[in-house]
Amino acid sequence: MVMFRRFLSLSLVLLCMVLVTRSNLLDLPANASLTLVLGFLILAAYLVGFLVWKLGFPRITGYICAGLFLGPHFLKFYGPGVVNELGFLNSLALAFIAFCAGGELKWKNIKKNLKSIIYLISGITSVVFVGVTLTVYLLSGFLAFMDPYNSVTRLVISMIFGVIAVARSPSSAIAIISETRAQGEYTDTVLSVTVAMDVIIIVFFAVVVSICESMVSGGGSIAPSIILVLFFEICLSFFLGFLLGKAIIFLFDKVKVEFPVVIVAMGFMVIRFSHFLGDYLHEAYHINLNIEPLLICMAAGFTVQNFSYHGNRFLIRMDQVSLPIYVAFFAITGATINMEILKEGWILGLIIVFSRMLMIFIGSIASGRLSGDRPVIYKNSWLGFITQAGVSLGLLTEVVRRFPEFGISVQSILIASITLNQLIGPILFKHGLKKADEIGKK
Repeated sequence: MVMFRRFLSLSLVLLCMVLVTRSNLLDLPANASLTLVLGFLILAAYLVGFLVWKLGFPRITGYICAGLFLGPHFLKFYGPGVVNELGFLNSLALAFIAFCAGGELKWKNIKKNLKSIIYLISGITSVVFVGVTLTVYLLSGFLAFMDPYNSVTRLVISMIFGVIAVARSPSSAIAIISETRAQGEYTDTVLSVTVAMDVIIIVFFAVVVSICESMVSGGGSIAPSIILVLFFEICLSFFLGFLLGKAIIFLFDKVKVEFPVVIVAMGFMVIRFSHFLGDYLHEAYHINLNIEPLLICMAAGFTVQNFSYHGNRFLIRMDQVSLPIYVAFFAITGATINMEILKEGWILGLIIVFSRMLMIFIGSIASGRLSGDRPVIYKNSWLGFITQAGVSLGLLTEVVRRFPEFGISVQSILIASITLNQLIGPILFKHGLKKADEIGKK
């Protein structure tokens, strides 16, 4: 009965949108594009998420699908211009999710599973990177953009595919954990590895891109200063995050405010400050220093959880406002999926998906056995590492900027792969939590 009511509600929402946008009752592009689309998208995605949840799938799969099918490439209730205008909400949502990710990381749980976490990070990173790199290299003869390059350069270009395959999606992991109210060793291990990989992948990507630039440009030298700058940026981000976490603790202790609103505002200011500082230093002093706002927010959440007695209260307050943020974020993520690019690269993208999944499985099993994990952990941990989203797409933008010769081709293939991973990953992670018997333990 509840499912029928939600389905009826979704039908009425869609009908209202049809009447408003396709019967000249309201001039959507000129008058109400942003507010109308955002409200419609949140309502429709929430209802679709509920319906797919009743069918046994994660809610965020429904949110993503709603954004995709209601958007520019299918039902066309809104165009790509409106989606671009809503992009600022993605930044705010990512900052919020990063606060939650850091808050979920309890040092006592990390320390208890530290050996397993280190083995998983090392094992999966190396196996996935090597496996996907070799897969693309073996297929390089079928890729037109690889034709101008010799075999060594092709291998180096293939390494870009390998390094991006290593990236994970903390936002998806946090959303699934929040939705299922999961807690336990499996949950802590998957979340810790996923968040840690967000830091590692930035450095790893910089190394690979530097090598690739040298090879493609004809043998230029690799500047070791790049790694030092990245290391400084990461350390600075963590330090600023620690200070921000201390500020949040002060607000808890001394100031009576509506806490979730303050957190969203802080996330907005962190993003603005990070971008402003990077642009200012580049324009005024020709210094390329880019602090990572998501690392700052993660470090702040970690500080609140582990350096105060407000950790549980912090997570409870964040959870109270998480639903609309998750709905908006994943619906907009779905809306930004470019079907034209997906069509161009879906075949190789699908091959990379299966190759990556196989490598994650092998790396997880091997790492788990070596670290002495319980079978229920190492046999299922791979299910939590499939999703990809924000960081991966951000790295692709950098690939296009640095390699205009073949960046667009690499982007089209990997967007197809990332899209497929983002659709199937949440389903697999929820299945893994169920097999580990950690759903509903919080």
